[in-house]
Amino acid sequence: MRDAEPDDLVKMRAAAERAILLDPLLEEAHDALGVVYARDGRWRQSEASFRRAIKLNPNSPATRINFVFNVLWPLGHIDEAIQQLKAAEKADPLSPALQFVYGDVLLAAGRYKEAAQHCQRSSEAAECQGRVLLAEGRIDDAIRSLVLAPNTRYLGYAYGRAGRRDEVEKLAAVSRGALQRVLIYAGLGDRDGTLGALDHMIELGPVRVGLTLGGPELSFLRGDPRVNALRKKAGLPE
Repeated sequence: MRDAEPDDLVKMRAAAERAILLDPLLEEAHDALGVVYARDGRWRQSEASFRRAIKLNPNSPATRINFVFNVLWPLGHIDEAIQQLKAAEKADPLSPALQFVYGDVLLAAGRYKEAAQHCQRSSEAAECQGRVLLAEGRIDDAIRSLVLAPNTRYLGYAYGRAGRRDEVEKLAAVSRGALQRVLIYAGLGDRDGTLGALDHMIELGPVRVGLTLGGPELSFLRGDPRVNALRKKAGLPE
């Protein structure tokens, strides 16, 4: 799911509000408004919009996935996120995108064996499986999976965990992605570097920061008082 640009969000909000004025029962408009509110860190409004959309159309897997991805998961409400994904899976059990999100949320919950089952059916199977192997401490196996993934972000983390600094530096030189930088420092166990990279990620919005902090790769930061300050700066609850 790509990040919307600020201008896109303004247009999206205006379009959603117009659509709701024309048809208050239009589920897609409430869903879109939920996304916009979340990207602004307006969590209560976002949650209310998503719950309204789900009430209007309980059988829409897309709305439940958006609710999980934009609110429940970044805020750490993992138990409800899993319940929403179970309901979405009943409506669309073959969706690779749903399986990808499901695997990631189960990773955040520390339920690695269950996550692996969903990873196998996901749209990003190599990355998802690699992350499971990393969480289980099977670093070499994880690297063999992650080299097959289209995106190298978690491969850089895995190389760091393996102490393979030459490979880390090569990836860092060719990939400037915000998450890649966070994961490279995390793989090396560099708290200061990881927090500094997270601080630069704030400009991408609170959803991205919340999702990143919730991953098992950043569990080594838990208990660091600087994380609460960063969450507050990003617009996340402490």
